[in-house]
Amino acid sequence: MKLSKPTKSNSQYKVLRMIARNEQLERFDGKFVAMNRKYKDHSKYNRKDAKRELRRDLRGSYCLYTWMAS
Repeated sequence: MKLSKPTKSNSQYKVLRMIARNEQLERFDGKFVAMNRKYKDHSKYNRKDAKRELRRDLRGSYCLYTWMAS
């Protein structure tokens, strides 16, 4: 597994970030994981999610009825 390059700076902040980055690479098999994501408020109504769930529920539950008047 490839680790990050050592920093040329003596800044404590940069050294700690480099160490944390290397630990994260070791923990997650060499892949970075996003730590800071936007918070999505679940109490807020979201029409797109509601429509997506409805479409998923109705996907296979349709029938075709034909009625022929004789």
